[in-house]
Amino acid sequence: MENREYSKVINYIKTMISDSRLHQGDKLPTERELANTLSIGRYSIREALRIMDSMGMIESRQGSGNYLVPNIGKNLAESVKMMLMVKQVNYLEISQLRKAIELYAYGCSINNLTPEKTNEMNQILEEMKIASGIKRAKLDKQFHDAIILGSNNNLIISIMESLSEVCQGSIEKVVHNSSMELKEKLMETHVEMLKYLIEKNIEKGKDAINKHYHIADLEYSKSPNDI
Repeated sequence: MENREYSKVINYIKTMISDSRLHQGDKLPTERELANTLSIGRYSIREALRIMDSMGMIESRQGSGNYLVPNIGKNLAESVKMMLMVKQVNYLEISQLRKAIELYAYGCSINNLTPEKTNEMNQILEEMKIASGIKRAKLDKQFHDAIILGSNNNLIISIMESLSEVCQGSIEKVVHNSSMELKEKLMETHVEMLKYLIEKNIEKGKDAINKHYHIADLEYSKSPNDI
């Protein structure tokens, strides 16, 4: 009975969205309003809200209420983390998925590149050349994020944000433990990615991405579950 009741709440919210009575960023009806409208108990209302929050459908703001903030990335990131914990996937497999997505995004970015974005990515590379440790790993992420954002595809952006969240710790370890020679090779691939992005040479740009991930994957393959 309880399962049907909290499902009733979730379905009601979905109906409000499909009927355009609730939009992204809008505040949801209060627990009392939902209970009165649906004629169900407050416990079931809270359970439904908890589930929607864990799914990334809503965001609970202390003292303010619950808001519709669709965030598939939150749910995806938690799911992938759990898959890692039970060894259903490993970091090498996640890296391979990230590469496939980034290759597609790169092709889209070539058509969406602006001088401002070029300057931003070049500045990131200049900072990477003198950075080390966690700082270098964060700059690395910013560079790849710029390529992904250039796709102008919200689903790709959300998925990659989730995968990056899952992998950021492992990426930091790879960057920190890499030899100077390996760091230089990775730096070269970044420079090539930007160079060919500017030149609109999609094939050579994708070759640079493949080289970049090949280097990283060699590190992941040493201990795919433990990085």
